[in-house]
Amino acid sequence: MPQIARSKPPTSRRLPLWLLATLLPTAVQATSIVAQWNAIALAEVRASRLGPPVVARALAVAHTCMFDAWVPYSPRAIAVAATIARRPAAEHRNSNKAKALSFAAHRCLVNLFPAGATRLATKMHQLGYNPNDTSTDPATPQGIGNLAAQAVIASRRNDGSNQYGDLAPGAYADYTGYTARNQPMPFCLPATTDTCYTNATDPLHWQPLTSDTNSVQRFVAPHWERVTPFALNSANQYDSRPEVAAGPRAQQSTALLYADMDEILQVASTLDASKKLIVEYWADGPESELPPGHWGLFAYAVSQRDHHTIDQDVQMFFAMHNASFDAGIVAWHLKRKFDGVRPITAVRRLLSGRQTFAWGGPGQPNQWIDAGTWTPYNPGSNLSPAFPGYVSGHATFSAASAAVLRAFTGSDHFGFTTTLAPNFGRVEPGVPQVPTRLSYATFTAAANEAALSRLYAGIHFSDDNNTGLVLGDLAGRQAWAKAQHYFDGGLSATDFSQDSSPHASVLSWQHQVDGANNRLLVVGVTADSSSNAVQSVTHGDTALTRLATQSHGAGRQRVELWYRIAPPVGTAKITVRMSRRDDIVAGATTYAGVQQQAPFGTLRSTTGYGSNACVVMANEPAPLVTTVQAVNGTAVTYVGPGQVNRWLGVSSHSGDLNKHFGSDEVVGKGATYQAGPVAQVCSPLSGNAHWAVIGVPLKPAF
Repeated sequence: MPQIARSKPPTSRRLPLWLLATLLPTAVQATSIVAQWNAIALAEVRASRLGPPVVARALAVAHTCMFDAWVPYSPRAIAVAATIARRPAAEHRNSNKAKALSFAAHRCLVNLFPAGATRLATKMHQLGYNPNDTSTDPATPQGIGNLAAQAVIASRRNDGSNQYGDLAPGAYADYTGYTARNQPMPFCLPATTDTCYTNATDPLHWQPLTSDTNSVQRFVAPHWERVTPFALNSANQYDSRPEVAAGPRAQQSTALLYADMDEILQVASTLDASKKLIVEYWADGPESELPPGHWGLFAYAVSQRDHHTIDQDVQMFFAMHNASFDAGIVAWHLKRKFDGVRPITAVRRLLSGRQTFAWGGPGQPNQWIDAGTWTPYNPGSNLSPAFPGYVSGHATFSAASAAVLRAFTGSDHFGFTTTLAPNFGRVEPGVPQVPTRLSYATFTAAANEAALSRLYAGIHFSDDNNTGLVLGDLAGRQAWAKAQHYFDGGLSATDFSQDSSPHASVLSWQHQVDGANNRLLVVGVTADSSSNAVQSVTHGDTALTRLATQSHGAGRQRVELWYRIAPPVGTAKITVRMSRRDDIVAGATTYAGVQQQAPFGTLRSTTGYGSNACVVMANEPAPLVTTVQAVNGTAVTYVGPGQVNRWLGVSSHSGDLNKHFGSDEVVGKGATYQAGPVAQVCSPLSGNAHWAVIGVPLKPAF
């Protein structure tokens, strides 16, 4: 089971009462297999001593393995990397899901944490599974789990993380040649010396620190901006935003730098037991689950609070950990780009000799000290983390995770409380002196306090936190949108409807739009007369936009395509108004997972005569092509290769496609082709006939 609170010694963890209850057998049975494997993954994180962005990636990869193993047992979702056929509905049982997810999680975690192979095998045995079963039979849960893990691991093999040490020696080692601008700062505390040696030659940029055991910091993962993200377009996607483009305040002007240092020292002058406890709770240093894992604990609490099913947990943890993964890429890109100074370097280097009232070091009260000896309140052997300050990882990870939890639960409500035992803190005794409760009413409040804790600790300036919160929220929202793309089935046709008449100028019918994301409504209209144009198409009270028309000429068939981006969910009337009465067939299709800004690729249309109605496409990537086709009523159109009919009708009084029709009638069809790149799309006809067709590729949202 996961554990919320860290206590001394660093390798032990104290469980709050709410979590202790989950250790009981009945509670374990109520915990989804996803939440259990998340707890197992966090245990491996604590033993690994990986850096924060590396941990975020590991958790994202582990939960992607589980997600892809779950997809074959879902009615609609699509996988990230695996290509396993969907299993029959009768197999969509929790026992099969749990087994598939366990095999996927085990195989993935052994890959991510090879030192934990024995522990992970023990967990499999405890769950009743054989960790040595390497079957890849897609008709079995273990085969599905192993195949999903295999696919996800392969997809991440060359993602720029250097997991295998083949870009530079050592797992996750830097291969970009980063070198710090400043020499390491010698270790120093205000209680043990009157003057600290401030040797930074460039106090605007990061300086490695020397610990109390004489180990020297190295920038953790300076290459991380090169890692392939989950949903981001690139690591520098947000660089043009004003708060990012300007860079850290400390590098913008001397006045802003000194204002930042004054704020840090003012906070230090008010450092009390409550602020110290907040620092300790959120510290998440080595031998903990780190900030990405801390939010994994919060997600576990949400799962318990809301009594999640396997289906709910596999989606929530997948989305949240991938958001955290992207947040790490953004944050570490900016750490590398700006190489921002930590407060300890700026204050000691620039304010040395100035008396300031601040914390006096472990076991010391707040007192007057030389600012040149000022020290952050930070648990562990290092006085500041081993990477530049701007932007705060805590803030970015937390805001991204909070964004997903808000979106998934549909509310900002968290209602989380934990009780920290006396002497919980690691920096000094008596923090707290008595059992103390920390409560977070909302996810946003928790994220904001995670960021604020770094200001209280003296290891981040305010803009490190503020910008991190903004960027984390953006990354989280984008990750959630992409996760929904996978949940909804990617780019797909969802709902369709139609109407027809042998002699009318208006068609009107009801059309249902379901709740999938990134929706597009496409309406196709076919008429027997080439000169009978569509005057308007409305959906509810909203007018659609005409995309294209194609007329056969010589008074024969006409086809038109109309569309609406992001139609509202629910049932509404579609009304088509023609120039005059005619034989008409019209239909509507709702698509999900479509790019909203520019939904269409290159449109093609043509007419012809014969037994095969074809349009040559632009040979561009096209996961789906939507088409509308009008055929002279003397022939019937059939399903073509790679084609799914969404609607098909005839304008005759009988409306029976199996009967013979006259040349004054029209057969209309709306179809979707799955292919790409697409050379041409075709529909066979029951005989030679005049036809007109329009086809246009749809662009996926992701």
